[in-house]
Amino acid sequence: MILDIVKLRKYIEDCGIKQKYIAEKANMAESKLSAILNKKRKCEVGEYANICKALGVEFEKFIKEKS
Repeated sequence: MILDIVKLRKYIEDCGIKQKYIAEKANMAESKLSAILNKKRKCEVGEYANICKALGVEFEKFIKEKS
């Protein structure tokens, strides 16, 4: 399974949630979140779990099966 960054980014944009808000709730630097969403940095499992918690979504929401 892999993280679908495109789906995650679209969800954030469609909901109108600010990256700063998510970063604060996920206890991470906004620059780190931005790098993840721009595919310049890999997202660690713990970071992803914190992002999901900050967004109030299930862990599986942005996971896709490897094709």
